[in-house]
Amino acid sequence: MNLKWLCLISLVVALIPMYDAEAANPNLSVSAENDAFGNRFAGSMVVEVVVHDPRLSDTHLAKGEPDVTVNGQSLRMTQASSGSWFAYFAHADAARAADATVGLAGEGLDFGVFCGRDTPEETFGVSFSDTDGFAVPRSGGLSGFADGTGSAGACTGEPGGANTNNVVRNSKSLNKNSAIPTGQTGLDPGAWPLIQLYTFRSVTVSYNPGGSSQQVQLEYDKIPDISLSTDREIYPSGAEVFVTISDAQLNQDPTDEDSWTFGPNSVFYHAYDDRGSASAAGGPGLANILPHLSGIGFADNGMLDVDLGSILEIRSNGYQPDLTVTDGSDVFSGIVTFVETSRNSGVFDATDTRNKSVLGIIEGSQRGQAGYLEYNGKKTGILTGSTTATFSTDATLSVGDAGALRPGTRNPVILHDPDQNLNSDRRDLLDVSDPASIIPTLKIGNPITLAGSTGAEFYVDGGAAAPAQVSVPDRHSERLFVDTSGISGSYDGLSIDTGTSAAQLVSILVDTSRPSYDGTNWLNYDIRSLAGLGGGLAGASVSLEFGGGSVLLAGPGLERQALVQLGPDTVSQIAGMSGAARLVIDMEVTIPGTGMLPLVADFVSLGMAGSRDVNNAIYRFELEETSRDSSTFEGTIEYSVANQINAFDPKFIGSMSPIDDRVRFIVTSGLTGKDGLFISYSDLDSVGVRTTISSQPEVSTHTGTVSSNSKSFRFGHTVVITVNDPDLNLRNDISDIYPAVNDPNSEIVDTVGRDGVILLEVLLKDVRYKRCVLGGVTHGGLGSAGFSLVETGPGTGIFEGSFKMPSQICNRDGTGLMSPAGGGLDVKYHDAQDSSGDARVASLTARSPAPAPAPAPAPVPRDVAPQLSSHDVTRPPPGDVTEVTLSGRLGSHVPGVPLAVAITDPDGNMKSFESAIPGGKYKSIIAINENSLPGTYEVSLSHGGTQVGSVSFEVSIPGIPDWVKADARKWSSGLIPDDGFASGIRHLVESGLITPSDHEGENVPDWVKNGARWWADDLISDEDFVESIQYLVKKGIIRV
Repeated sequence: MNLKWLCLISLVVALIPMYDAEAANPNLSVSAENDAFGNRFAGSMVVEVVVHDPRLSDTHLAKGEPDVTVNGQSLRMTQASSGSWFAYFAHADAARAADATVGLAGEGLDFGVFCGRDTPEETFGVSFSDTDGFAVPRSGGLSGFADGTGSAGACTGEPGGANTNNVVRNSKSLNKNSAIPTGQTGLDPGAWPLIQLYTFRSVTVSYNPGGSSQQVQLEYDKIPDISLSTDREIYPSGAEVFVTISDAQLNQDPTDEDSWTFGPNSVFYHAYDDRGSASAAGGPGLANILPHLSGIGFADNGMLDVDLGSILEIRSNGYQPDLTVTDGSDVFSGIVTFVETSRNSGVFDATDTRNKSVLGIIEGSQRGQAGYLEYNGKKTGILTGSTTATFSTDATLSVGDAGALRPGTRNPVILHDPDQNLNSDRRDLLDVSDPASIIPTLKIGNPITLAGSTGAEFYVDGGAAAPAQVSVPDRHSERLFVDTSGISGSYDGLSIDTGTSAAQLVSILVDTSRPSYDGTNWLNYDIRSLAGLGGGLAGASVSLEFGGGSVLLAGPGLERQALVQLGPDTVSQIAGMSGAARLVIDMEVTIPGTGMLPLVADFVSLGMAGSRDVNNAIYRFELEETSRDSSTFEGTIEYSVANQINAFDPKFIGSMSPIDDRVRFIVTSGLTGKDGLFISYSDLDSVGVRTTISSQPEVSTHTGTVSSNSKSFRFGHTVVITVNDPDLNLRNDISDIYPAVNDPNSEIVDTVGRDGVILLEVLLKDVRYKRCVLGGVTHGGLGSAGFSLVETGPGTGIFEGSFKMPSQICNRDGTGLMSPAGGGLDVKYHDAQDSSGDARVASLTARSPAPAPAPAPAPVPRDVAPQLSSHDVTRPPPGDVTEVTLSGRLGSHVPGVPLAVAITDPDGNMKSFESAIPGGKYKSIIAINENSLPGTYEVSLSHGGTQVGSVSFEVSIPGIPDWVKADARKWSSGLIPDDGFASGIRHLVESGLITPSDHEGENVPDWVKNGARWWADDLISDEDFVESIQYLVKKGIIRV
């Protein structure tokens, strides 16, 4: 065996302690064994020991008790009904000190009552002579016991009464099979759960099944790696603040989720249980243990200081239903409650199961302000601020990269704004009724909203009114915020001074009683915020009041949100009024006295006023966060083009969705250029200024065409007519149908159309294919043939209809029949709006005017393979970061679907994240730090589940300078002292090659110099030498 192999073997032996604990202890489980906290426990923590051994798991036959010890002293085990064996132990002095803080039996840190080690075996059925005493949960019928303040002696009698143990709340039930002693050992059930007490510093728990023992090494010492963390660095106004405390010592009970309540100069254990129900809260069982923390083993931990500043507020939630807690005489305010995330985890947070935190940012807080939390002597700041949003309606609609939408097609609307991510633990919604939400808004024409309102009041029929302040803080969404601060009690409704006159309302409404005026008028309202305070909507109504009368707009009977048509009589009534209008919402409400109520009431109109197109509407996007804490919100936008047969149809106009995450709007003319579509959003940018960001995608109309399946037809052959016009596609989810008129009394019978307006007509021999009655016999036309234009599929914009070529048709005046032979087939499609927004007629035989040729489609960008800024990276020294830039292009990406990036490190561990693809391009940063593993990193990219590329890079450790190797040779030969070689080790630490340790040092073994000599002589690699030195540093044998 050569020298190199000998050295490698010695290094392997040196690294042997790194083993898998579960594999080493297949049958032994100890609750305090936790790598995250260095296998340490402290104070009065109870430790659960479980033996899972199939040889001892039978619950029907007698089995011998497993041999388990704590530092060589017997730990008595008891079998549960599951077949596993359980025991609980704690530090004797700390347990008694904790129990001494109890204010009422069964509450707080109550261990039960204590008995001495010399308690006779017959008292509980088992001897505990190897312990320093023990605690049992029931004292009724016992004598000789003591609580935490007294000295326990030998207990006699029989345990009974209530269970007062509150630190092992969820112990397993004992095996009570009648064929064997209880728990296999004969333990009195009244003594369960029993906590055995010992005095120790370091702890070795051993299970000795015969042969090799299974052991768990614990340290009874100050807990390491205690931390308090928050969910983000900067918080927007109104946000939830999620706080997590990681502290194993707060895990007093290993069987259940612990609960801690912290206040100014107060700390309470289990004031509330893990479901938020009062445990000790409200009575003498609530004990303030702050003065006793050091006595039960806490150091700087165990207490939380909260400085609310001017921005933080304490809120009630499912874990803490009240803002104060009392022991019956004193009231403690300013409390915050943390509950363990799972039993025995040592991780606590203040967020309930509904993702509501006990801490939050006050609505309207100024940016740049801070509050503070301090735990374990470390202070954490909670800072308010804002970030700048980005907004787009998919890749083709991004600002600066606009393109045309198609009618009847849903397109994604995407907003990225961390300021709207108010709750990082759930998907946030931008809700019109939520005062904290800012709403992206599309406004067309001049709808009248509540944005001009000057005041409001809650009224009582026959009584005094309560005035309320109003504001419009989100100027684009034009929601009215009614401030209820200082207003409380029951009222019969709300009256709003709209700031709008009757004449202004009439100016935007379509009065169909006037010549050449046609269309529909609507009230779009959202009273969800008000309805949440009401006694019901069944009798509620909305009306306008003027000096000379009132006009009912909706009701009796309202919805929380609705689009309601205003009939011609309603418009006429408004036209007959004068003066300022007040909007009256007549519904019973109970006002709590705090908060803002956002309300919407829009007057919307669509139609024609003479030759003038009317389209006055406003649409609000209630976007939804794509995933928890993504800060990206999405919805869709879809539009339908009004044409000659639906522009005045209330059913069609009423299908728009003005408040939704899927907004659907109506286009009556092309919206491009300066008259185009703008989706606007009022962003609070990073410097605290309200900035309008907007997207202006092109919304266009299209030139329709008509064609047939042949140029000549025989009698009886099928004629197929095809119309290609995306403007006829009204919905994205269905195939639209336009039937021929089959009413013989209609002036447009046997055409495709409605209400006297023609969309398509068929001519044979230059005569419309129309029915006639001769001699009492009806000879059919296009309608009687069952002709309909049917869309070939949802969203295609291509429509087909068919009929069989007749052998005879009615002549032009309907007085006789004639043969179509020798004539031609013509189809006229009356296109309401071509690509220029003008009406035109498309024909099989002539097209006037001829449509302009469609522009050539833009070339699809090619994919650019993923690129890295560097393929060879040297791991940086401690505190530094090296960035690797990943970039590329996806020419055919799906809008709204991010790029999935997966990075696999040299150990095979994979981490993934998502990258946006604006305009088809992507760019992400990969950070390499001092803890990054050396070796090959594989980067894999996928989009929509399809692999789209891969790339890799190498991370290497910094090279070791020659002078370090020269010093190693001198040191190994005794030419320089240890201090001389230490400078080389320091260089390795500063370069990040070696991580320092805080262990106490020992003498350096002689064999280390052999390793240094071998390395200096190139008999072993740099990596092997560094690994051996790292082991010595980690163990404290070498200190730097």
